[in-house]
Amino acid sequence: MDIVKIIPQIKPYAWGNSTFIPQLLGMETTGQPVAEVWFGTHKGGESAIDGQTGTMLGDFLTTHADTYYGESHLQRFGQELPLLLKILAIGKPLSIQCHPSREQARKGYAAELPLHATTDREQWNYKDPQQKAEVVYALTPMTALCGFRPIAEIIGYLRELVPYQFPLVFPFLVTGTDPAQACGSSAQEDALIKRFFSALYQLDRGKLSLLIDECVENLDKGERPATTANGDYLTPWGIARACLAEYPDDPGILAPFFLNVVQLAPGEAVFLEPRTLHAYMWGNGVELMSNSDNVLRGGLTHKKVDVSELLAVLALHTLTPVKCPQVKDAFNRVDVLTPTEEFMLSVMQQGSYFINGRTSIELLLCTAGSTTIVADGEPLEFSQGECCVVAASVGAYRLTVRGQVFCAGVPA
Repeated sequence: MDIVKIIPQIKPYAWGNSTFIPQLLGMETTGQPVAEVWFGTHKGGESAIDGQTGTMLGDFLTTHADTYYGESHLQRFGQELPLLLKILAIGKPLSIQCHPSREQARKGYAAELPLHATTDREQWNYKDPQQKAEVVYALTPMTALCGFRPIAEIIGYLRELVPYQFPLVFPFLVTGTDPAQACGSSAQEDALIKRFFSALYQLDRGKLSLLIDECVENLDKGERPATTANGDYLTPWGIARACLAEYPDDPGILAPFFLNVVQLAPGEAVFLEPRTLHAYMWGNGVELMSNSDNVLRGGLTHKKVDVSELLAVLALHTLTPVKCPQVKDAFNRVDVLTPTEEFMLSVMQQGSYFINGRTSIELLLCTAGSTTIVADGEPLEFSQGECCVVAASVGAYRLTVRGQVFCAGVPA
């Protein structure tokens, strides 16, 4: 049976919470943050083959390329797994970031490559020539930021939070009329968003300090709640206070007032298209992404922020976030629809599933209960927190799910 279990890499980043991942994986809780679990071949956190000491997933797949990848995959992607599957446990705000498109990644990587030999990797903007798209599926209530708000909303928040500094720092937004009417065409609105973001992120330290000081002074006025009434999600004010506690001198404190606040209920998902400014703020979920390490940060971080390159890559226009459509496929799996060629996420809950006509590699991750997979008459059990890789050579299999299983695959 061409199916193997893999041992993931665990990432103890400071923004993680201390309980969700240890409980999911059956580990001891130490009180220290555990932020991510990685399942894949990414060199920053490559999985290993369970039961084969020292054998890494990437080497294993290369050795068994025809069996595990299959002919069509090898023609499209070569001996590479183009996706990375993660579990996220978010206790504090992540950095604001965006990722390049395929064309931007190729050009940026080629242009920057001569500098890689003489600069530290953490200073690179482009670590590979691949685009980076991602989808996150909420396991618990999640709060995220995604894409720019309409300029009228941004102006409204700025007038409330920084009424004195607003006309001094952003005079081009002071119209004296209803901002919704003053913007005119969508092209004019996009131009104002670009001017606003450029001005905010290129303020000198003194002016930025004055802006943040006034924002802080007004954040608590009116006793704005930090969470929604049921306590499940952060409000813009709650996000700003959480950001302030971690990064008191960062323009990203204003992010929940110029980016859309997205609230994901368990079972909902959102797609992060390349070039979209975004950040995860709170909650736990499954993330599936392109196997790339290209990140351009826009604040709420102690890592490099290259404002000029960020402005060059970023989609500076209004975005209305849309939660991913979900449909049942021919095998009764729930497919989370995303416009990507590198990955596809499906969900299976409580039941029996017969999957046939297979031609590509899949990762199966159990996030609740246990599951039995039967292929060629051989059963394999895997339970909460465990992940297995199913080869393309496995033409058909049956899953009996007693809980919840995610399938990360490559679209045909």
